[in-house]
Amino acid sequence: MQKNVKKLENCRTEITITFEEKEWKDAQKAAFDKLAKNVEIKGFRKGHAPEQLVKERINQAEVMNSALDTLLQDAYTKTLDEEKIMPVARPSVDVKKISDSECEVVIIVPTKPEIKLGQYKDLEIGHNDVEISKEALEEEISKRLKDNAELVLKDEPAKVGDTVVIDFEGFIDGKPFDGGKAENYSLELGSNQFVPGFEDQLVGAKSEEEREVKVKFPSNYPAGLNDKDATFKVKVHEVKAKVVPELNDEFVAELNIKDVKTVDDFKEFVKKDLLEKGNREESNRYFNALLDKIVANSEVKVPEEFVNEEVDSMFGNLKQQVEQNGLTMEQYFQITNSKEEDVKAKMKEEATNNIVRYFILEEIGKVEGVEVNDQMLEFEVAKMAEQYGMEIEKVKEIVFKNKERFASDIKQNQIVNILLQNNK
Repeated sequence: MQKNVKKLENCRTEITITFEEKEWKDAQKAAFDKLAKNVEIKGFRKGHAPEQLVKERINQAEVMNSALDTLLQDAYTKTLDEEKIMPVARPSVDVKKISDSECEVVIIVPTKPEIKLGQYKDLEIGHNDVEISKEALEEEISKRLKDNAELVLKDEPAKVGDTVVIDFEGFIDGKPFDGGKAENYSLELGSNQFVPGFEDQLVGAKSEEEREVKVKFPSNYPAGLNDKDATFKVKVHEVKAKVVPELNDEFVAELNIKDVKTVDDFKEFVKKDLLEKGNREESNRYFNALLDKIVANSEVKVPEEFVNEEVDSMFGNLKQQVEQNGLTMEQYFQITNSKEEDVKAKMKEEATNNIVRYFILEEIGKVEGVEVNDQMLEFEVAKMAEQYGMEIEKVKEIVFKNKERFASDIKQNQIVNILLQNNK
């Protein structure tokens, strides 16, 4: 085998592999013999028919493809190792020459992004002070009170904010349709869970009342129902009002929060929660702004194939989630008023940004000499064991199932700490 390696633009490496005549013929012979074992010819035992008869049954193109697969896999792996080439996406393979006596293949390998690291220390981003206003605290307390509200049966007509327990069945052109029927369904009026207009027509209903609700499905509704007029027969079983608890020491005690006994304790607890959340959000804002600045200071080239594979993976995950919810992608695009090309374009932007950031952090780690050894791993495992009150060996068993990922996370944290300590 002869090989020629040439570096191309845009993070690609061209590998030209030429197999010697004897090597290529031997591979074809081995491929033929392997295929011949499965050829059945009447009057002969499997694998024992005359070679000439077998040749008539085996396509020569199939022989060459099998031989090439065998030779190319070993040759490609060996070349990557010898030339220290790091592929980041699937290579493209182009067979330039192929015959009984010669075979030449050109492989284009997308390689690790090229990075010219710019300034990453002594940058001034600026931190924002996190303060919790009186209004924000009151709003959060009000939200938590509402989250702990009880539903209480009422005899009065239903109003927006009440919950009705209903049976319903929907009809289009007088015929019931799939997914249009349910029993004892709890629906909060004003929550906009149902088709526009449905909930409005139940305002004023009382327990045991029957109503006929007429709606028109939106144009962005899943295919088959979009733009259709429908009639729902609804039976209201119960009307329930949401009763928000009063903020007092009794309510606070029922929450059973450690060291929180009084209303004042609860307010301090909620304020602390909001401060922690605000500080997390500010930390994320600061670090994202810092990374954006470092990216702007640097030059990064990423192979298109790498980005495209990431987009394919992201789109595949979205498709899986959509189908798990019982929808097709066509229905998803209708509901979200989007197109596949728009979704993929947004994913491409996100994927490119993620890849660039990851490799910039890796480059900073390389420049700073960040390494993770077994002693560091053991230390982090011990910290986790103490934090979660678990045995060290049990934690190790869990995290070492993916030891490389665990080590990578620790390395990333060290790099992040270097950036936080060296910028303002």
